[in-house]
Amino acid sequence: MIRRELRMGRSDSVSTPNVTPKWVERMRLHRWYAISGDAPDLDLPATAPGTRYLIDTDPARNPTLNPARTIRERLRRMLGREPKSPWHGVAGFSAITEGWNGAAYASRYGQSGSMIVYGGGHNDYFGSGVHAFDLASREWRRITDGFVSGRDDQYGAGACYPESVYPDGSPLPPHTYDYVQYDPLGNDYILLKGQTELGPDVKAVAIPHLFNLETLTWRRGPLHPTAILNSGGWTTWDTSRRVVWGHSGDDGGGNAFIGFGPDGSNGDGTFGRWTDHFPSKLRRIANHNAMQLDPVVDVIVVAVHARNEIWAIDPSDPRRAIERIESAGSKPVVQPYAAMAYATNLACVVYFSPLDNGTVYLVAPPQARRSSGALSGKWTWRPCQPGAGTLDPIADAARRSRYPVHLSQTFGRFRVASFGAIDLAVLVRHVDTPVYVMRLT
Repeated sequence: MIRRELRMGRSDSVSTPNVTPKWVERMRLHRWYAISGDAPDLDLPATAPGTRYLIDTDPARNPTLNPARTIRERLRRMLGREPKSPWHGVAGFSAITEGWNGAAYASRYGQSGSMIVYGGGHNDYFGSGVHAFDLASREWRRITDGFVSGRDDQYGAGACYPESVYPDGSPLPPHTYDYVQYDPLGNDYILLKGQTELGPDVKAVAIPHLFNLETLTWRRGPLHPTAILNSGGWTTWDTSRRVVWGHSGDDGGGNAFIGFGPDGSNGDGTFGRWTDHFPSKLRRIANHNAMQLDPVVDVIVVAVHARNEIWAIDPSDPRRAIERIESAGSKPVVQPYAAMAYATNLACVVYFSPLDNGTVYLVAPPQARRSSGALSGKWTWRPCQPGAGTLDPIADAARRSRYPVHLSQTFGRFRVASFGAIDLAVLVRHVDTPVYVMRLT
């Protein structure tokens, strides 16, 4: 029996999952729509002020959390400029999307689930608040403030935290890359890596962190003694084994393919267990790939951009070497910083890169029901290409944003949500742009 230990408390936003949002019935297949902001598509009303965009939830904009401490800051705000905060970093809040950060879709947070956004990293942004986009209400909320009570010297370079958590218990925000996943049974947002210091000389550490969406509290896993989970890594959630499988990037000597299971208290303030530590499966070409478990054939599909190929890992035998798998159909050029998800009704892996002009690709397994057969057969690519003249979310978001944007980066900010017979692609682009959706079935 699975035993989970949680702190007391509960979020009012937790509800029965998979209630189809009412606006989905207005959508046509394989077309992108903006569903939030001040002028959404589908004849939807504008989202309520203060919830329209991710930037609206910036804790620095709250004068109670971030009072103007100097005359200079008071003048800046009087002139209508963005407020500065001790946790601002070099880039500020916009780094929560632009600074090498992903997201996860939490099916059990909100009536129709929510996209959970967290991150910053390096010298870009030091805030540790958690933010959620509710698919039913189409609203952004800051669901925790993060560590906002510190002095300037408690953020960034020189501020060291050996257990990778701020004094309030929230993790120091790394560049999350594709290191974040969601456990629907535990209702946990899981971050596989930690940081012990931010700033120009950031220090990564193999300490996982779990944010429970019922109690809205963080807990941490144990430090792994040998795994190096550094920049550029990627993960997938394995429901049957209840494990996050993660592969480190190459930067900083990343050396691991490893799993982490979130269950169980260790009696020392940490939770969960690491699997065995397996060597890197893609030496020198590991950075910024993406992977996704196909649960039917039990194969982890990896988009290896340096080889323009898909490869496969057998989760039933994680010691086994990664293998190249054959592709057929309309395969795009495999890009770095892409996203991979799983569409339950389509029964296939979904691949998305912003560099494909809004096209979503389905990657279907061969007619096999075992890992060995799936590894030896051809996987078939099929595009879900938006119709001519319809919305391109990448171009639309870049046109709208007033911040410097990284066009090629997606990571986990593209996810698939399933409601009955409907698979829905959800895309978060920039802090000041709408959330976009495409109906896949």
